[in-house]
Amino acid sequence: MSRGILGVALLVACALKTHPALAQKHPVTAGGRTDESCLADNIYFEAAYEPLDGKLAVAQVTLNRARDAGVSVCNAVYFKAINPRTGKKEAAFSWTLGARWRPKGMDPLLHAWCAELAHEALAGARALPLPDDVRFYHAAYIRPRWANQHEMVTRIGLHIFYR
Repeated sequence: MSRGILGVALLVACALKTHPALAQKHPVTAGGRTDESCLADNIYFEAAYEPLDGKLAVAQVTLNRARDAGVSVCNAVYFKAINPRTGKKEAAFSWTLGARWRPKGMDPLLHAWCAELAHEALAGARALPLPDDVRFYHAAYIRPRWANQHEMVTRIGLHIFYR
């Protein structure tokens, strides 16, 4: 099924509440968000226009971080701290720092596809492309200071992944 047709099918299913993901109960986290919705947003804002493997790799890094820290997916996505060296607020995923860090507008069909991928990733219904110890990535057009402290695993689309 093409992305466009899949997205339309997902939107119709969501509107009719017949999509399998909507029929299941998902635990609600603090703030009223489910882990599935937090993961869907993270896939969308981090990798919406990346290839399928890039979207799944972002999902996997998010799930790996949550598992390794023993926290919910939402807590992993929205983790923020003050850098003691710089005094600046830092986040696990930059788009969570606020509107200026997120792309303007949202493509509802593409977000619906990311929601379906989040559901499948959480349910273990889709093979994920990276080893379970990969917990970091960055855009290929930047070189963060921390990258030298980790082993590069692969590049998928515009992201470089590390363990």
